[in-house]
Amino acid sequence: MTDDWEQQIKAQIRQRYVVQAGDATEGTARTIEHGYPAELINELPPVLVAAYSGCGYLFAGLEFKGNETVVDLGAGAGLDSWIVASHLTNGTVYSVDMTFEMLEKVNSQQLTINLLPICADIENVPLANCCADLVIANASFNLAISKEHAFAEAHRILKPGGRLVARDLIKEGELPPEILTDPLSYNTSLGGALEEHELAAEMAKAGFKNITVSDHWEFSYVQSVKIEASAR
Repeated sequence: MTDDWEQQIKAQIRQRYVVQAGDATEGTARTIEHGYPAELINELPPVLVAAYSGCGYLFAGLEFKGNETVVDLGAGAGLDSWIVASHLTNGTVYSVDMTFEMLEKVNSQQLTINLLPICADIENVPLANCCADLVIANASFNLAISKEHAFAEAHRILKPGGRLVARDLIKEGELPPEILTDPLSYNTSLGGALEEHELAAEMAKAGFKNITVSDHWEFSYVQSVKIEASAR
C-alpha cells in the first residue's frame, strides 16, 4: 500500500502528463534534438511525435527478429511502442502507462492487433512472469517512486535471457538547491534521478546482469543515458 506522499506525487505526475497530452506541440523538435532520425520521424503519426516526452533515442543498434514480445514501460503517447510495432510481423508490443489520456493518443491511431495499450503503474505491471523478450523504457524509471519495485517488475516480466534497453536520467552529486526545494521537482523528472552507481545497484538488486550505462549527454540539470542489461 502506498502512503499519502506517494499517492500525491503520482497524482501530480499523472496531471503533468494529462496537461501535456492536451497541449502537445513541441515534440517534433524534441525528437530530432534527442537523436531520432528525421526520416523516421517523417514516417510516424504526427499526433504521437507531438506528444513525445522521452529523453533520447534508444533504438540505435537494436535489431528485431519480428516475433518478439516487447513491453514499453512508461510509454506515454506510445511513440517508441509504435516504432517497435512497425518492426514486428508476428510479435506484440504492450504499451504501459499510468496516464490514460496519453495512451488515448496511441489508441486513436487504429492500430493493428500487435500493439496493446495498458493503463497501469510500472511499479505493478499486470503482465505474467517471463512473458517479454524485451523491455524498453524512455524517461520512466526516474519517475518511479520505488525504483526497487519498478526494476523488480521489469525483471519479473522478462524471459530468462531477455533484455532491458532504456533511456533514463541520472544525476552527478546533489542537485541545485532550487531543484531540491521545489515541491514539484519529482514530477518534472529531476527529483527522482539517481546517481549512476545507485542506478546500477538498484538494477543489480532486481536481478539484472551485464548492466551498461552509456551515451551520456546533458539534459537540464541531469544527464540522459542509455541503459542496457540482461535478465538472469
